[in-house]
Amino acid sequence: MNEKSLKVLEQYEIEVTGTRRGRGSYICETDQGKKLLAECGSSEKKMVFVNRVLEAVRDRGCPYVDIALANREGNLLTPDCEEQACILKDWYEGRECDTKNMGDVEQTARRLGQLHKIMYLSPGEDAVQEHYIGEDLRLELERRNRELRKVYAFMRRRRQKNPFEILFLECFSVFYEQAQEAQAHLAQSDYGPLRAQALEKGLLCHGNLNQHNVWFLSRTQVFVANFERCRYDVQSADLYQFLRKIMEKQEWNCRSGYRILERYDRERTLDERERDHLYVRLLYPEKFWKLANQYYNRNKAWVPMKSTEKLQTLIRQQDLRNSFLKTLE
Repeated sequence: MNEKSLKVLEQYEIEVTGTRRGRGSYICETDQGKKLLAECGSSEKKMVFVNRVLEAVRDRGCPYVDIALANREGNLLTPDCEEQACILKDWYEGRECDTKNMGDVEQTARRLGQLHKIMYLSPGEDAVQEHYIGEDLRLELERRNRELRKVYAFMRRRRQKNPFEILFLECFSVFYEQAQEAQAHLAQSDYGPLRAQALEKGLLCHGNLNQHNVWFLSRTQVFVANFERCRYDVQSADLYQFLRKIMEKQEWNCRSGYRILERYDRERTLDERERDHLYVRLLYPEKFWKLANQYYNRNKAWVPMKSTEKLQTLIRQQDLRNSFLKTLE
């Protein structure tokens, strides 16, 4: 965002007393409290849905939620001078979750467990439920494995291969074997009934649970922000997302993984089917698939050195990752 985007604030019934830059945003001091102005890639309908979720969460005892404000025309999205959709929402300042600090990590897992107990909208309350349902994991893994085979075949046909392609082809069989194992395990599991039950109850996921969306207002008060990817789904998908991010940052330290799971479990106990769902998601080499997907959809004549470094890290961590997975079987 640039300073021209601040003109957007004129479209709201608020008095702005000061602004300063945040990460890709502006933090605004107003007569209605602190607000955050940021670009938004979601639709108006999706943000109306997100607001409904956040209002339900607030009404069930969570005071710190980033509900979007309507502009003078009653819309949640407001175009700036470059026609980029912007959103103005409630904000609470703190410090971002430190992935190396297990105190922060455990408090985040605790907060996630608390949120999951109050993140639901019964199907009868929401006429647009079908539009915001997470993809069936069985179909998702089938699609991803198909994409991995496509990338592999493409690379093999290339006569002159760059360092990323050489390394990818060398380790492909190891990661693809795990990808197939995850797909086969899922097919034999109780995922179908688990997903059906989650949708029937209207259970919701944050959809983008990482350290950048978790803020500490105090040592124990945690504010989870940016619900734009919120969806109906099996809630252990959120726990997987956060757990994987932390484990990658902490070299798949088993003790760290157990502490995250134990802290979440104190607030919301995972049943056997959810634990199996979590295991399948962890078993699937998502980071490997992401690197393949990024490569295929970018300029293949030049692959960033960062991609090769990420793949090298993935290979280096594979034994540690496998050791943690064995303890969850």
